[in-house]
Amino acid sequence: MNKSLSTAFSCAGFQENYPDCCQCNMGQTVSVQENKRKFVLDNPKGKKICRIRIDGCVINGTTKKCDYLVLVCEQEAAYFVELKGRDFPNAVEQITTTIQSFQQDWQNFPKQGVYARAVLSQSPPARAIETDGKVKKLKSLVKSLGGDFQYGTKQYENDKV
Repeated sequence: MNKSLSTAFSCAGFQENYPDCCQCNMGQTVSVQENKRKFVLDNPKGKKICRIRIDGCVINGTTKKCDYLVLVCEQEAAYFVELKGRDFPNAVEQITTTIQSFQQDWQNFPKQGVYARAVLSQSPPARAIETDGKVKKLKSLVKSLGGDFQYGTKQYENDKV
């Protein structure tokens, strides 16, 4: 992490410490996209949501990390998002590593409402999803944090807050 380990895991904490990495709004939908892959969060009640660029902004260097964190400010729900080509196991590992980094280094990391999302250019083989140790590890991690792991191809838009 680029800032002090005492940074609060909150919308205000990211806005204060990473203003160039964080964009917040109260729009009906909030999305992050990269290379024709897109994650969309439906926000019909207009809650404040922050899109935080993790890769190359909050976390620099060669450490594995996901692309974005989408943080629902009022509910303290956190969506860790990786927008990836075809390398499903690497996407899973990047999300897992990022969640673990935040758990260890940030104050007030949520105990509930942590979700992992991967958006790929192609669907991974079904066998890889069920048997891969990295996938099992991520599913277990987010389940322990009151969330789940889901993935989609090209665009994922199944979440609503």
